Amino acid sequence: MWSGVLPAIRTCARVAVTALLACGLLASCYLPDRFEAEIRLTKDGGYGVAFIGQLVYAPLYGKIAKKEITPEKAEADTKMILEQLKRDTAFKEVTSLGRGRYQVRFDREGRFGGAMQMVNFATRNQAIFRIRTTETGLIQVNGSGQGGLYADRFKEIGLTTQGLVRIVTDVEVLEHNATFVRASRTPGFTQYDWRIRSFKDPPPKFIGRLAIDPRTGVPAYRGGAVNVDGVDEKEKE
Repeated sequence: MWSGVLPAIRTCARVAVTALLACGLLASCYLPDRFEAEIRLTKDGGYGVAFIGQLVYAPLYGKIAKKEITPEKAEADTKMILEQLKRDTAFKEVTSLGRGRYQVRFDREGRFGGAMQMVNFATRNQAIFRIRTTETGLIQVNGSGQGGLYADRFKEIGLTTQGLVRIVTDVEVLEHNATFVRASRTPGFTQYDWRIRSFKDPPPKFIGRLAIDPRTGVPAYRGGAVNVDGVDEKEKE
């Protein structure tokens, strides 16, 4: 484990409390807290995503905080969300902490097989951050950025966030907004860190260029285009 991220949104919004309706329409229903996340990217298209910490299912947390749900219904919804997370084999551990909070350990590795592919965390349809390849041989990592729009509303019901996002990579980096940059312990790799202390902090942003095969002039990672996360942007168009 490395040290240390929308059709379903409509369903999420219907069950959210009033203070979280806008969040349901525009952002992930899951929020991270007390976490360490590491993303490893290699110039030939390899990737890894590791996360240890808490995921908060905001709509359920909000309903419990505002006493808009019975204890029986809250317990049933808690179990339902727990089982949904466990269906993804990348979630190696999932434990309910109550009030819509879950302690998780997530670990996924793979390789991009072409352009316009994407990997989301925490779930396929609800992204805290996403990694995607472009038609021009770039690889991008972006946080959702929506938490900042509703930070005050989250604070009203007791939701906070703090943690570390780290990218370790050997790609040619074109743009980033990391807080700290330093050489990695892995030779040839550089480490980019974001210390998250508030929903108002700027979301992580990273753009790099994948390697080009000198024999063909195309990205070295291009191959049989196996969809790495069930999300192929070409198919969505």
